[in-house]
Parts: sequence; C-alpha cells; structure tokens
Amino acid sequence: MLQHASNCGKLVIKDGYVMCPSCKLRTSQAVRPETVARNLQLWCRHCKATYIVDIESGQCFLSQCPT
Repeated sequence: MLQHASNCGKLVIKDGYVMCPSCKLRTSQAVRPETVARNLQLWCRHCKATYIVDIESGQCFLSQCPT
C-alpha cells in the first residue's frame, strides 16, 4: 500500500538534482528554486526504482513511496 507524503519525508537535493531515496545517487531530475510539480514521476537510472514526488519552491517530497 502507498503512503502519504507526511510518512515518506523530504528528498535530498544536491547541486540542483534530486537524490534517489533508495540508492542515494543523483537522478537526472533537475530542480530549480522556482520549480513546482505535483505527482511527478521520478525514476532512478541506477537502481531502476520509480517514485512519485511533489516539488514546491525548490523543495522535493515523496508523495507516494513503496512499502
């Protein structure tokens, strides 16, 4: 079952790129300070995991995470 953002937490952004919550490597998704997105699909090319994220004011949060 998928969980809500408050249970999944904030993602790390390093050098303007979202870091994968699973393998901690950089994804190809860039985030600028003015970026806003809801239910954006984030895919990690390293661990092949997919996450649904919300981005508000340059801050990235998991909106649905695997159990």
